[in-house]
Amino acid sequence: MKRIIALALILLPATAAAQPTGSPQSLPLVVDLKKATVGSWADYGMTFGDVQMKSRWALVARDASSTTLEMSMQGGMAVQMGGKITVKMVLDPDPIGAAKPVKEMVMQVGDGDPMQAPSDVPAQKFQKPDVKTLVGRETIKVEAGSFKATHYRDHTPVGTVDVWVSEEVPPLGLIKVVTTPEPKSGKANQPPIPPATMELARTGTGAKPTITKPAKPFDAAQMMGGAPPAGAGKKRK
Repeated sequence: MKRIIALALILLPATAAAQPTGSPQSLPLVVDLKKATVGSWADYGMTFGDVQMKSRWALVARDASSTTLEMSMQGGMAVQMGGKITVKMVLDPDPIGAAKPVKEMVMQVGDGDPMQAPSDVPAQKFQKPDVKTLVGRETIKVEAGSFKATHYRDHTPVGTVDVWVSEEVPPLGLIKVVTTPEPKSGKANQPPIPPATMELARTGTGAKPTITKPAKPFDAAQMMGGAPPAGAGKKRK
């Protein structure tokens, strides 16, 4: 169970905080990945309550049968897990319409060996924002600059999610996400879900795959504890 929770927190942006517990997790996607420039990347600053993190989404490969995204995260729980976590997702060319949008998911903790994601992790989904939640077109200013964006606002059972997106910001199109939970959003005897923000900090091109070695079977100890130190497991003479 811990590994599922950890992986879900790694993969999902601030929108996940406002989704009902146990629901399939979805990422907003407004960019056509079949046309986006391979090597495009976007850096984000993220906050979950008092916890601050940084993440990068990059489109690192594409062929006739798949598109590959890599997401890396630093800060937050990654500090205790090797300092950096990278997740590679090999997607269907059309992940929004596909029955199985993610063909393969590989994780790398710190400088450890890549691992296959465990089979019991809920399938990652991608979706376009619901037109019923449209607020309008706005110019929004973030660390990366000013962007003409489309603003959506969704009211979920545990809070409100405001999302600003643009097709001109690959690979996902995300500019800013703000999650405002309801005061009683947590389960009984647990603290409420904290507010969360994800904001575009930089964009660029030229990203290369960072996970290049063959993936090994999933190792829960490495996932939760970071990569083993050099020489670990060797017998002392």
